[in-house]
Amino acid sequence: MTTSGGVDPSAVRLLPWRIPDWLIDSMLVAFLAVGILARHVGGEGGGSGATEWMALAVAAVLIPARRWYPVQTLVLAIIASTVMVAVTDRPTPLFVVVLIALFNVVQRYGRRTAVVAGAITTAYFLLTVTAVLGEIPLGGAGLASIAWPAFAATAGTAVRSTRDSIVAAQERALRAEKSREGEVQRRVAEERLRIARDVHDLVAHHIAVINVQAAVAGHLMQSDVSAATAALDVVRGAAATVVDELGGILAVLRSADEVDQPTAPTPDLAAIDGLISSFAASGLVVRHETSGPPRSLSAFAELTAHRVVQEALTNAHKHGDGTATVSLRYDDGGLEVTVVNPVGPPAGDTDAHRDGYGLVGMRERVEASGGTLSAATSHAGRQFEIVATIPVKGHE
Repeated sequence: MTTSGGVDPSAVRLLPWRIPDWLIDSMLVAFLAVGILARHVGGEGGGSGATEWMALAVAAVLIPARRWYPVQTLVLAIIASTVMVAVTDRPTPLFVVVLIALFNVVQRYGRRTAVVAGAITTAYFLLTVTAVLGEIPLGGAGLASIAWPAFAATAGTAVRSTRDSIVAAQERALRAEKSREGEVQRRVAEERLRIARDVHDLVAHHIAVINVQAAVAGHLMQSDVSAATAALDVVRGAAATVVDELGGILAVLRSADEVDQPTAPTPDLAAIDGLISSFAASGLVVRHETSGPPRSLSAFAELTAHRVVQEALTNAHKHGDGTATVSLRYDDGGLEVTVVNPVGPPAGDTDAHRDGYGLVGMRERVEASGGTLSAATSHAGRQFEIVATIPVKGHE
């Protein structure tokens, strides 16, 4: 039987080494045999030799059985010793078996069972010794009949308490280990999500540019070589940027412990102009508006705003009609980022805007900064609008 913490109390070792059960049982039976021989050599056996050897045979069966059936063994040992005492009118070696079985019952079961078994065994010893020796009031042998069961019960209680303490310590260690494993798995999942966001934010825009400009180059290759060449230049530049940014991410992953190595600067609001210029180079016409007195935002809030604009313009480039409006509005609460683009043909494919990892990542970033994000169509489905509110006191 195992506890709720997954530890099997019977498997707990109290000693640094393990003594085989059969060896312990053999030593107990041998101890009884030596005692019987000593009594006969000393002339104390009387005419009860055959009965005592029969009691030894019963003990050889009951002693191993106590490991699997301690209560039943205690009951059978009391019955067998009572029969032996009635036949020989003297103490029997099975008294030792009764004490051993009592020890096993106490150390195996709970306090109530231990108290009942101890009381019954003590009463049995007291009545038997008193009846056999006729010691009333109690003398030394009568007092010993009480002391031996008490000693066996005390030893069993001590073993049980020690084992329970070890089991409790092992369960605490298992819970702590599981908690550490859960924390490691949680951090790994968070890191994987962060890497997925960064890869998407860094690469998606440039891949979209490559896709659009490659299509333009293919279309103009025969009719307008100069325009096709310009489109291919944009493709080449976007591809180089993707390679550089992926290389930067991989460098950070490979050298996670080398914190002193320089890394690329974190994108912020000041980099939005350059971001819009890169979209303009790929053919997206972007109108940029800023209103309100600029507020000081945390680095994480500025990074979040930059990623929102980047993802929104990527979606506008892929699914819009080639134009978009970016509005940054500062107020007392922080910054509101709005990106609006007309939905171009094939008309009304707003699912392409709503689904995908980009909007999910945007929403998670904005919510992590303490803000909110909404993305929906407006003007009867002719425009797609993304609005992100980022508080001044965002995540640091």
